[in-house]
Amino acid sequence: MSNFTLSTLSTLCLVTDSDLKRQQEASLTLTREEQACFEDTKAVLDTVHFSPRAATLRLIFDYAAKKPEQR
Repeated sequence: MSNFTLSTLSTLCLVTDSDLKRQQEASLTLTREEQACFEDTKAVLDTVHFSPRAATLRLIFDYAAKKPEQR
């Protein structure tokens, strides 16, 4: 490997402290966005109510009545 290749690769892999700080700030911003999205989703899901159809409940109770007890 020549010195030219080594110096080029080492220059390409150089990461500065300011690069790391920008990366951390971007990560925090994304976390805030994710938290906001999570709160919105949670609020919407709290308004959803599930009520099974009568036919579904009948099938569940019929199945439970036919199944032998397990001890």
